[in-house]
Amino acid sequence: MNLRVLIDDRWAGDTGIGKLYNEVMARMPSHISPAFIPSDMGLGNLLTPWMLAREIRKSDADVFYSPSFMPPLYSRIPFVFTIHDLMHLFYYTSWHRLYYQQVIARLAAKAQQLITVSHFSKKQLIELLGVDEQLITVIYNGVDAIYRKNTEAFQSEAPYFLYVGNRRKNKNIPAMLTAFARADIPPEFLFFLSGHGDERLCALIAQLGIERRVRFLGRIPEAELPKLYKGAYATLFVSLMEGFGLPVIESMASGTPVLTSTAGSLPEIADDAALCVDPHDVEAIKAGIETLVNDGDRYREFQQRGVQRSAQFTWDRTATDTWNVITDKHRKL
Repeated sequence: MNLRVLIDDRWAGDTGIGKLYNEVMARMPSHISPAFIPSDMGLGNLLTPWMLAREIRKSDADVFYSPSFMPPLYSRIPFVFTIHDLMHLFYYTSWHRLYYQQVIARLAAKAQQLITVSHFSKKQLIELLGVDEQLITVIYNGVDAIYRKNTEAFQSEAPYFLYVGNRRKNKNIPAMLTAFARADIPPEFLFFLSGHGDERLCALIAQLGIERRVRFLGRIPEAELPKLYKGAYATLFVSLMEGFGLPVIESMASGTPVLTSTAGSLPEIADDAALCVDPHDVEAIKAGIETLVNDGDRYREFQQRGVQRSAQFTWDRTATDTWNVITDKHRKL
């Protein structure tokens, strides 16, 4: 007998959450009969819980699933949703924080299961939102096999460090730029960043005197990412907080060493396969960059360990575990 699942597909797209959604949907079991939320309400709209409750009421589905943090206000059927991280409590407005604490936390208590992407995020959900531990299942993200299989590298006139991500405060970009500028490494090393430079970042880059060594790549199509990782000397991802940190395992799978952070989920995801430093200490980040450039043995060690570590994260496993939760056949992870 088919299980009818109502799915919030508004999250499909070229984002981290969209990547998760697309990979899970591509591995939908044959006994699932899907239906999709017809609303085009904007992502993150604070009225989403009301809209979802209305659509659930009109649906004949057996269960509701969302790949992101907005649960329904009420539901006549079991529901499963995902909270990737709690950045809204730290790096957004006081209104976002209040909404998470007073709305999301209360509605989460009604879920059949809440999925999160790391044990760090699970701990935060328990301690900061008061979510019952028994309601939370940890399911790691995966890494696309193309990163392991790709042999083509982006061609640059000089070795480069790579950052892939957005511009939010938790990404710690000013500290990485400052450490890069101060690092005792050959001056031909470049720093490539996805996205565009804003006024504040460009002013910092000018102040540091590294205008000719920093390049903003704009929006990078997903198909181009494997080449950029493969061509990079190393990936810098020294965030103040992350729920998971997909660029870490994407870079590892590409055979490119990673300098990352001792904060948030990053040491959990990286394990001993990346060089982890204190993200609040620019000198520590600087020393990490210097180690990767000047210590060939450790550099090669991180290359090898990274490939091995990344192999533990597969979208097949992510999808299987997610569908097991949705169909209530999950095991605690």
